Amino acid sequence: MKRGARRHAIVRIALALGGAAAGHALPAGYGPPRLEALITDPDLDEISGLAASRRTPDLYWVHNDAPRPARLIGLDGKGRRRGSLRIEGVRAIDWEDLAAYRFDGKAWLLIADSGDNAGVRKERELVAIEEPALIGDGSEQVVRPAWRLRFRYADGAHDVEAMAVDLSTREILLLDKHAPAPVLYSLPLGPGDGRVQVARRRLALDAIPAPSTQEREARFPAARLGGSPTAMDIDASGRNAVVMTYRDLWFYRREAGESWLQAFARAPSRLPLPPLAQAEAAGFDYPGASVRVSGERLPAPWLLFEKTTTSD
Repeated sequence: MKRGARRHAIVRIALALGGAAAGHALPAGYGPPRLEALITDPDLDEISGLAASRRTPDLYWVHNDAPRPARLIGLDGKGRRRGSLRIEGVRAIDWEDLAAYRFDGKAWLLIADSGDNAGVRKERELVAIEEPALIGDGSEQVVRPAWRLRFRYADGAHDVEAMAVDLSTREILLLDKHAPAPVLYSLPLGPGDGRVQVARRRLALDAIPAPSTQEREARFPAARLGGSPTAMDIDASGRNAVVMTYRDLWFYRREAGESWLQAFARAPSRLPLPPLAQAEAAGFDYPGASVRVSGERLPAPWLLFEKTTTSD
Protein backbone atom coordinates (compact mmCIF):
# COMPACT_ATOMS: atom_id res chain seq x y z
CA MET A 1 0.00 0.00 0.00
CA LYS A 2 1.35 3.43 -0.91
CA ARG A 3 2.18 5.84 1.89
CA GLY A 4 -0.69 8.24 1.08
CA ALA A 5 -3.25 5.47 0.87
CA ARG A 6 -1.96 3.95 4.10
CA ARG A 7 -2.24 7.30 5.86
CA HIS A 8 -5.78 7.71 4.53
CA ALA A 9 -6.74 4.27 5.81
CA ILE A 10 -5.23 5.00 9.24
CA VAL A 11 -7.19 8.24 9.53
CA ARG A 12 -10.45 6.50 8.54
CA ILE A 13 -9.87 3.75 11.13
CA ALA A 14 -9.04 6.32 13.81
CA LEU A 15 -12.22 8.24 13.01
CA ALA A 16 -14.29 5.08 13.18
CA LEU A 17 -12.77 4.03 16.51
CA GLY A 18 -12.97 7.53 17.93
CA GLY A 19 -16.60 7.92 16.89
CA ALA A 20 -17.54 4.52 18.26
CA ALA A 21 -15.79 5.16 21.56
CA ALA A 22 -17.35 8.59 21.95
CA GLY A 23 -20.79 7.76 20.59
CA HIS A 24 -22.45 7.60 24.00
CA ALA A 25 -21.19 11.12 24.80
CA LEU A 26 -22.37 12.94 21.67
CA PRO A 27 -24.53 16.02 22.39
CA ALA A 28 -28.13 15.57 21.30
CA GLY A 29 -28.54 16.20 17.60
CA TYR A 30 -24.93 15.65 16.48
CA GLY A 31 -23.76 12.69 14.47
CA PRO A 32 -20.28 11.12 14.58
CA PRO A 33 -17.48 12.78 12.58
CA ARG A 34 -17.38 12.23 8.85
CA LEU A 35 -14.14 12.53 6.89
CA GLU A 36 -14.97 14.74 3.91
CA ALA A 37 -11.40 14.96 2.59
CA LEU A 38 -7.72 14.78 3.41
CA ILE A 39 -6.09 18.11 2.58
CA THR A 40 -2.66 17.72 0.97
CA ASP A 41 -2.16 21.25 -0.37
CA PRO A 42 1.39 22.29 0.68
CA ASP A 43 0.09 25.83 1.24
CA LEU A 44 -2.10 24.45 4.04
CA ASP A 45 0.28 22.46 6.20
CA GLU A 46 -0.67 24.34 9.39
CA ILE A 47 -4.38 25.17 9.21
CA SER A 48 -5.10 27.30 12.26
CA GLY A 49 -8.32 29.19 11.46
CA LEU A 50 -11.60 28.31 9.71
CA ALA A 51 -14.80 30.25 9.01
CA ALA A 52 -17.77 29.70 6.70
CA SER A 53 -18.28 32.41 4.09
CA ARG A 54 -21.22 34.73 4.60
CA ARG A 55 -21.23 35.58 0.90
CA THR A 56 -20.54 32.42 -1.14
CA PRO A 57 -22.41 29.13 -0.50
CA ASP A 58 -20.31 26.07 0.35
CA LEU A 59 -17.14 28.11 0.84
CA TYR A 60 -14.87 27.99 3.88
CA TRP A 61 -12.00 30.37 4.45
CA VAL A 62 -8.93 28.94 6.18
CA HIS A 63 -5.50 30.25 7.04
CA ASN A 64 -2.20 28.86 8.17
CA ASP A 65 -0.36 29.52 11.38
CA ALA A 66 2.34 32.17 11.02
CA PRO A 67 4.85 33.53 10.09
CA ARG A 68 3.31 33.16 6.64
CA PRO A 69 2.10 35.36 3.80
CA ALA A 70 -1.04 37.28 4.76
CA ARG A 71 -3.40 35.00 2.84
CA LEU A 72 -6.78 33.32 3.24
CA ILE A 73 -7.53 30.24 1.15
CA GLY A 74 -11.07 29.22 0.18
CA LEU A 75 -12.08 25.55 0.27
CA ASP A 76 -15.40 23.95 -0.58
CA GLY A 77 -17.21 21.38 1.54
CA LYS A 78 -15.11 18.59 0.03
CA GLY A 79 -11.83 20.34 0.83
CA ARG A 80 -11.14 21.47 -2.76
CA ARG A 81 -9.36 24.78 -3.27
CA ARG A 82 -11.55 27.44 -4.88
CA GLY A 83 -9.46 30.59 -4.59
CA SER A 84 -7.49 32.78 -2.22
CA LEU A 85 -7.28 36.30 -0.82
CA ARG A 86 -3.98 38.11 -0.32
CA ILE A 87 -4.31 40.91 2.20
CA GLU A 88 -2.18 43.79 1.07
CA GLY A 89 -0.13 45.76 3.58
CA VAL A 90 -0.48 43.20 6.38
CA ARG A 91 2.26 41.14 7.98
CA ALA A 92 1.07 37.84 9.46
CA ILE A 93 2.95 37.41 12.74
CA ASP A 94 1.00 34.63 14.45
CA TRP A 95 -2.48 34.19 12.98
CA GLU A 96 -4.54 31.87 15.16
CA ASP A 97 -8.27 32.16 14.39
CA LEU A 98 -10.78 33.54 11.93
CA ALA A 99 -14.40 34.71 12.25
CA ALA A 100 -17.02 35.39 9.58
CA TYR A 101 -20.11 37.51 10.23
CA ARG A 102 -22.64 39.87 8.64
CA PHE A 103 -22.85 43.43 9.92
CA ASP A 104 -24.50 46.55 8.46
CA GLY A 105 -25.56 44.53 5.43
CA LYS A 106 -22.02 43.44 4.57
CA ALA A 107 -20.08 40.17 4.90
CA TRP A 108 -16.94 40.44 7.01
CA LEU A 109 -13.90 38.34 7.86
CA LEU A 110 -11.93 39.02 11.04
CA ILE A 111 -8.44 37.58 11.55
CA ALA A 112 -6.91 37.19 15.00
CA ASP A 113 -3.15 37.77 14.96
CA SER A 114 -3.15 36.81 18.62
CA GLY A 115 -0.69 33.95 19.11
CA ASP A 116 2.10 34.40 21.65
CA ASN A 117 3.67 31.06 22.54
CA ALA A 118 6.71 32.68 24.17
CA GLY A 119 4.71 35.34 26.01
CA VAL A 120 6.79 38.20 24.62
CA ARG A 121 4.44 40.21 22.39
CA LYS A 122 3.55 43.68 23.65
CA GLU A 123 0.72 44.11 21.16
CA ARG A 124 -1.55 41.87 19.10
CA GLU A 125 -3.75 42.76 16.16
CA LEU A 126 -7.17 42.06 14.70
CA VAL A 127 -7.54 42.56 10.94
CA ALA A 128 -10.96 43.02 9.33
CA ILE A 129 -11.69 42.75 5.62
CA GLU A 130 -14.94 43.07 3.74
CA GLU A 131 -15.43 39.67 2.10
CA PRO A 132 -15.36 39.99 -1.69
CA ALA A 133 -17.32 37.96 -4.20
CA LEU A 134 -15.34 34.87 -5.14
CA ILE A 135 -14.07 34.92 -8.74
CA GLY A 136 -14.41 31.13 -8.85
CA ASP A 137 -11.54 30.27 -11.20
CA GLY A 138 -9.12 29.47 -8.37
CA SER A 139 -7.09 32.65 -8.81
CA GLU A 140 -5.84 34.89 -6.03
CA GLN A 141 -7.61 38.18 -5.32
CA VAL A 142 -5.92 41.12 -3.61
CA VAL A 143 -7.82 42.95 -0.86
CA ARG A 144 -6.95 45.65 1.66
CA PRO A 145 -8.01 45.72 5.32
CA ALA A 146 -11.14 47.69 6.11
CA TRP A 147 -9.79 48.28 9.60
CA ARG A 148 -7.14 47.07 12.03
CA LEU A 149 -7.26 47.01 15.81
CA ARG A 150 -4.14 46.76 17.95
CA PHE A 151 -4.67 45.54 21.50
CA ARG A 152 -3.05 44.25 24.67
CA TYR A 153 -4.09 42.69 27.97
CA ALA A 154 -4.02 44.58 31.26
CA ASP A 155 -2.87 41.51 33.19
CA GLY A 156 0.15 40.52 31.08
CA ALA A 157 0.88 38.34 28.07
CA HIS A 158 -1.58 35.70 26.87
CA ASP A 159 -1.40 33.15 24.08
CA VAL A 160 -4.84 33.25 22.44
CA GLU A 161 -5.84 30.87 19.64
CA ALA A 162 -9.64 31.11 19.93
CA MET A 163 -11.71 34.12 18.82
CA ALA A 164 -15.37 34.78 17.94
CA VAL A 165 -17.64 37.74 17.20
CA ASP A 166 -20.66 38.41 19.43
CA LEU A 167 -23.03 40.52 17.35
CA SER A 168 -25.56 40.76 20.19
CA THR A 169 -23.19 43.06 22.11
CA ARG A 170 -20.93 44.06 19.20
CA GLU A 171 -17.90 42.55 20.88
CA ILE A 172 -14.91 40.43 19.92
CA LEU A 173 -14.37 37.49 22.27
CA LEU A 174 -10.87 36.11 22.89
CA LEU A 175 -10.18 32.92 24.85
CA ASP A 176 -6.86 32.32 26.59
CA LYS A 177 -5.13 29.03 25.80
CA HIS A 178 -2.88 28.33 28.77
CA ALA A 179 -4.53 29.61 31.95
CA PRO A 180 -5.45 27.02 34.64
CA ALA A 181 -8.98 27.51 33.29
CA PRO A 182 -9.57 29.24 29.93
CA VAL A 183 -10.25 32.95 30.51
CA LEU A 184 -12.51 34.97 28.22
CA TYR A 185 -11.58 38.53 27.25
CA SER A 186 -13.47 41.02 25.11
CA LEU A 187 -12.93 44.07 22.90
CA PRO A 188 -15.44 46.36 21.17
CA LEU A 189 -16.13 45.30 17.58
CA GLY A 190 -14.68 47.91 15.26
CA PRO A 191 -11.56 49.91 14.44
CA GLY A 192 -11.37 51.86 17.68
CA ASP A 193 -9.74 55.28 17.86
CA GLY A 194 -6.31 54.36 16.53
CA ARG A 195 -4.80 53.76 19.95
CA VAL A 196 -3.86 50.38 21.42
CA GLN A 197 -6.98 48.98 23.08
CA VAL A 198 -7.01 46.99 26.32
CA ALA A 199 -8.92 43.69 26.26
CA ARG A 200 -11.33 43.35 29.16
CA ARG A 201 -11.21 40.22 31.32
CA ARG A 202 -14.72 38.75 31.60
CA LEU A 203 -14.84 35.23 33.10
CA ALA A 204 -13.13 31.85 33.33
CA LEU A 205 -14.66 28.84 31.59
CA ASP A 206 -14.19 26.57 34.59
CA ALA A 207 -16.29 23.73 33.15
CA ILE A 208 -13.57 22.88 30.59
CA PRO A 209 -11.34 20.51 32.60
CA ALA A 210 -7.60 21.01 32.79
CA PRO A 211 -5.35 18.00 32.05
CA SER A 212 -4.31 15.86 34.98
CA THR A 213 -0.71 15.72 36.17
CA GLN A 214 -0.20 12.47 34.27
CA GLU A 215 -1.73 13.92 31.10
CA ARG A 216 0.56 16.96 31.29
CA GLU A 217 3.55 14.65 31.00
CA ALA A 218 2.22 12.95 27.86
CA ARG A 219 3.83 13.39 24.46
CA PHE A 220 0.78 14.18 22.37
CA PRO A 221 -1.03 17.56 22.41
CA ALA A 222 -4.46 15.94 22.84
CA ALA A 223 -3.38 14.68 26.26
CA ARG A 224 -0.78 17.26 27.34
CA LEU A 225 -2.90 20.25 26.26
CA GLY A 226 -6.32 18.64 26.27
CA GLY A 227 -7.98 21.55 28.04
CA SER A 228 -6.39 24.27 25.90
CA PRO A 229 -8.76 26.11 23.51
CA THR A 230 -7.51 26.32 19.92
CA ALA A 231 -10.68 27.58 18.17
CA MET A 232 -14.03 29.19 18.91
CA ASP A 233 -17.07 30.18 16.84
CA ILE A 234 -20.61 31.53 17.24
CA ASP A 235 -23.11 30.42 14.62
CA ALA A 236 -25.16 32.70 12.37
CA SER A 237 -28.19 32.53 14.66
CA GLY A 238 -26.13 33.92 17.53
CA ARG A 239 -27.50 31.20 19.80
CA ASN A 240 -24.87 28.44 19.58
CA ALA A 241 -21.15 28.55 20.30
CA VAL A 242 -18.43 25.95 20.03
CA VAL A 243 -15.03 25.93 21.73
CA MET A 244 -12.49 23.40 20.52
CA THR A 245 -9.57 22.06 22.52
CA TYR A 246 -7.04 19.49 21.31
CA ARG A 247 -9.30 16.79 22.70
CA ASP A 248 -12.93 17.91 22.57
CA LEU A 249 -15.60 20.15 21.13
CA TRP A 250 -17.55 22.03 23.80
CA PHE A 251 -21.01 23.35 22.86
CA TYR A 252 -22.72 26.28 24.58
CA ARG A 253 -26.29 27.48 24.07
CA ARG A 254 -27.46 31.08 24.64
CA GLU A 255 -31.11 31.21 25.57
CA ALA A 256 -33.46 34.07 24.74
CA GLY A 257 -32.68 37.14 26.84
CA GLU A 258 -29.29 35.85 27.92
CA SER A 259 -25.85 37.26 27.26
CA TRP A 260 -22.97 35.08 26.13
CA LEU A 261 -21.33 35.69 29.50
CA GLN A 262 -24.32 34.03 31.16
CA ALA A 263 -24.26 31.17 28.65
CA PHE A 264 -20.51 30.56 29.06
CA ALA A 265 -20.95 30.41 32.84
CA ARG A 266 -23.00 27.20 32.47
CA ALA A 267 -21.64 23.71 31.89
CA PRO A 268 -21.33 22.95 28.15
CA SER A 269 -22.05 19.75 26.23
CA ARG A 270 -18.97 17.72 25.34
CA LEU A 271 -18.25 16.01 22.03
CA PRO A 272 -14.92 14.12 22.09
CA LEU A 273 -12.75 14.47 19.00
CA PRO A 274 -11.33 11.44 17.21
CA PRO A 275 -7.53 11.11 17.45
CA LEU A 276 -6.05 14.06 15.54
CA ALA A 277 -2.43 15.15 15.32
CA GLN A 278 -3.16 18.79 16.18
CA ALA A 279 -6.74 20.07 16.10
CA GLU A 280 -6.45 23.83 15.54
CA ALA A 281 -9.38 25.00 13.37
CA ALA A 282 -13.15 24.71 13.85
CA GLY A 283 -16.24 26.59 12.74
CA PHE A 284 -19.96 26.30 12.14
CA ASP A 285 -21.46 25.87 8.69
CA TYR A 286 -23.49 28.76 7.30
CA PRO A 287 -26.33 29.16 7.94
CA GLY A 288 -26.59 25.86 9.82
CA ALA A 289 -25.11 24.51 13.03
CA SER A 290 -22.99 21.61 11.75
CA VAL A 291 -19.31 21.96 12.64
CA ARG A 292 -16.20 21.55 10.50
CA VAL A 293 -12.81 20.72 12.00
CA SER A 294 -9.26 20.62 10.65
CA GLY A 295 -5.76 21.22 11.92
CA GLU A 296 -2.05 21.29 11.42
CA ARG A 297 0.15 18.69 9.69
CA LEU A 298 -0.45 17.14 6.31
CA PRO A 299 -2.52 15.35 5.27
CA ALA A 300 -4.99 17.37 7.33
CA PRO A 301 -8.41 15.77 7.94
CA TRP A 302 -11.39 17.86 6.78
CA LEU A 303 -14.08 16.69 9.20
CA LEU A 304 -17.80 17.33 9.45
CA PHE A 305 -19.84 16.89 12.63
CA GLU A 306 -23.32 17.09 11.18
CA LYS A 307 -26.19 18.64 13.06
CA THR A 308 -29.08 16.21 12.74
CA THR A 309 -31.77 18.17 14.62
CA THR A 310 -32.51 21.87 15.06
CA SER A 311 -32.48 23.75 18.35
CA ASP A 312 -34.29 26.94 17.33
